[in-house]
Amino acid sequence: MLIKKNINHSKYIFWISILFIWILSTITDRIWWNLYSITPSWDQADYLNSALDHARALSFLGADGASDFNSLLDKSPKIPPLASIINGAVIAFAGDAPHQAAWSLSFWNGFFIFNIASWGLYLSGKKFGLFCVLISACSPFLFNLRTDYVLELPLISAITFYLFHLGRWSDKSIGGKWIQLIIATFACSFSLLIKQSSLLVIIPSLLFVFVLSFKRDKKFRLQFLCLVLINILAILPWFFHNWIMILSGTYRAVFESAAIEGDPSILGFKSIFWYFPYLDNQFGSIIFFSGLSGILFEFLTYVRSFRSQARLVDIFNENNYKWTWIYFNLITCWTFTTFIPNKDERYIACTIPLIILLLALGFSKWSDWLDTYFKFNSYILLFIPAVSFLFSNSINKFNTLQNISSKYYPVKDILSIVRSDQTIDKKETVIVVPSTPEINQHNVSYFGRMQGGNILGRQLGQSLLHIEPVLKYSNWIILADGDQGSVPSNSLVLDKAIRDSSLFIQVQEFPREKEGSYTLWKRRSSSFNPNEFHNRFIELAKGMEKGPLGIKLIFDEIEIEHMLDGHLKYQSIVRDKALSKISSDPENVESLWSLSLLKILSNRPYEADIYLRNLEILLPNNPWPSAYRIIVNFASWNPWKASLIADRANKRNPNYFLKSLSDISAIFRGSFWRLKSALNSVPNAIKSVDESLKPIEK
Repeated sequence: MLIKKNINHSKYIFWISILFIWILSTITDRIWWNLYSITPSWDQADYLNSALDHARALSFLGADGASDFNSLLDKSPKIPPLASIINGAVIAFAGDAPHQAAWSLSFWNGFFIFNIASWGLYLSGKKFGLFCVLISACSPFLFNLRTDYVLELPLISAITFYLFHLGRWSDKSIGGKWIQLIIATFACSFSLLIKQSSLLVIIPSLLFVFVLSFKRDKKFRLQFLCLVLINILAILPWFFHNWIMILSGTYRAVFESAAIEGDPSILGFKSIFWYFPYLDNQFGSIIFFSGLSGILFEFLTYVRSFRSQARLVDIFNENNYKWTWIYFNLITCWTFTTFIPNKDERYIACTIPLIILLLALGFSKWSDWLDTYFKFNSYILLFIPAVSFLFSNSINKFNTLQNISSKYYPVKDILSIVRSDQTIDKKETVIVVPSTPEINQHNVSYFGRMQGGNILGRQLGQSLLHIEPVLKYSNWIILADGDQGSVPSNSLVLDKAIRDSSLFIQVQEFPREKEGSYTLWKRRSSSFNPNEFHNRFIELAKGMEKGPLGIKLIFDEIEIEHMLDGHLKYQSIVRDKALSKISSDPENVESLWSLSLLKILSNRPYEADIYLRNLEILLPNNPWPSAYRIIVNFASWNPWKASLIADRANKRNPNYFLKSLSDISAIFRGSFWRLKSALNSVPNAIKSVDESLKPIEK
């Protein structure tokens, strides 16, 4: 009884110590956020906007929520919604100022610390768990993530939770239980719904368990099947609703960004060793080299022991599955990350918990060696991570930044002027020509929507085609004198056109942290020109009957309009007009085209198909309603219906485009023998589309 009491007492001390470390790290983080934090820049403001979107959609902030589940899914078109939902809940509780919203990072940090502590306890006991937690709390990289509003900290937390519990369930000595499977399944879904980068860990780990399942019993294989199916079902609603945006956004983020930023070729020497130099900075020199030397020391001990072969084999036997699991996932995740074309120090985040465990192993070996040979109180090693933090570049983060009370944030003052000119609940869009860390469309949107605001920021100026619409319809514009930030030179042309125009007046000038200034411009009341794009939209929608030529004109104009009117106010006007006409005249072709285009833009393929079906009946000699129906059915993963529509339409109005759609849809429904026909029809369709677009090029 006494022994059991001592064990429980020791456990309580361990978990109280973990709680104390988290509280200390949270106090450090809050000092930074409250006294030293800066205006959120591009990605940071974008993630804050996403959290605010989800908080509003779920009525966390008291406003009207999303009308249905699809409307909620609309809020996360490129990145999974779970982190934004949790962050939005924190905003509802703590407040929507950036330093208040950052309380969510303390939550994620706590979730990570308690999971890494549990994993350490499972691997090698309480002292090892303490090493894991201290390395995590004192890592400069993790400190930067705790003081920067990005999704890498939620990702690391979720991945740690997932790998720990999947490893426990798949461990033959203690695993295989249904409750372990339920937790592992939840952890996998949790990770998938945080960020797509989790796949760099999830795919190889599930492949490992899949291979392992052939050596296990039927119960284990059934459990693994359940895990896979449940996770597919968990991610399916979000992916099904947004798959086009997800794939296109991922392509831009991974491949196009790599090309724009000049990242090295994935097979080049520089790419393969890209992340290794960052390890020193991510953990601090003292932590990294102490842990690494401990691992190296242990390896050399094996080599000197004349039993090295047996010992190294032991690493991969069933008795040492816990570490086999860690080695495998670290190697595969590191390899997968290395071969992703787009490079950034943050992108190695998925490997961080695994590296922490290895560094803790190195510290543990030093501790054992000191205890064995010198009878030295090895608990003093627990202070090394804290000393490392004090000598790392994280302390410089406090020294080099001004106190918030003496720091000037122009975006707040700019938006307070715009807000003071607004009538209650009026929706406004501010055109932002520069794109700098201090002022860009993302942080203008966030500060404009804080405390129930309805001001959005939108970027224009990248193309010369933007000049005329901006001069005609924009009401508020932010310009920069000096460095324009990450925008093309065309932005300077728009900047000059606005300054030279008599349509706008300069409201106020705001100093910049460095050279130059920002200026806020407002349209003169005498030059007010109401934007009646709803009328133009009806004309553009009817142009869909012309095929690719009409579509090109539509998206060229809508792309600009969605910047000028970030709230898309025209859509409700068009919808109400069209529905009113349809109620009295169900065969009104103009209204059917308008409603079809609105549903396509709103990502509602099922509803678009209904209106396009009516147009197909009313316009039997026009091939394009059928073509659009085929495409929207593809978008809703219904190649069988798409193939049926395509075959009938191609018989009624034979052309290359419908023939190619017929072949493609047939292949996707399983008629692979149509591949030969598709190899001929698709190039012909592309050629016919190019021919139809030549009038625009001229």
